[in-house]
Amino acid sequence: MIAYSHTEREVIESFLNDEIQDWSNKKLDSIKSKIKNYFKSNWTEQCCYCKRGLEDEFNMVIDIEHILPKYSYRNLSFDLLNLNLSCKRCNMKIKKDRIDFLIDIQASKINFTDTLNYKFIHPNFDNYETNLRYFNLTVDTRKFIKYLPQSDKGQFTYNYFNLDKIEQA
Repeated sequence: MIAYSHTEREVIESFLNDEIQDWSNKKLDSIKSKIKNYFKSNWTEQCCYCKRGLEDEFNMVIDIEHILPKYSYRNLSFDLLNLNLSCKRCNMKIKKDRIDFLIDIQASKINFTDTLNYKFIHPNFDNYETNLRYFNLTVDTRKFIKYLPQSDKGQFTYNYFNLDKIEQA
């Protein structure tokens, strides 16, 4: 759990009530820093989708990933069960504000904790290794990166995040 100050809780309320419109608003900086530090210390320092390492990266190159996008599900913007860490490639280049990974994109009230509502591997509710194996070996200047889907969710994740583009032999 994250301990927010009284002022930070007020800022969160302002965001949830649309008084603060933009996620890049400076008033959110300390809150976003706490969220990143929470995930960096409680999870592996890997992108939640491609599993590439984020260790020792500057905070500005690590994204707070809103699994259900904050623009469509504003009420979940600070819910830790809807958050994780991702690389810029997976978050900003591929996923962005898309919701086409949901089983029923018409559902206005989704049970966001039910893994059956997601076509891809949910970073917080699914076991990544059961669905998609990730192999990464670097020897001197040679890299070997391979993903092996183990399930339909693993295959969807592999395709959705274009993981074939970062595989190397």
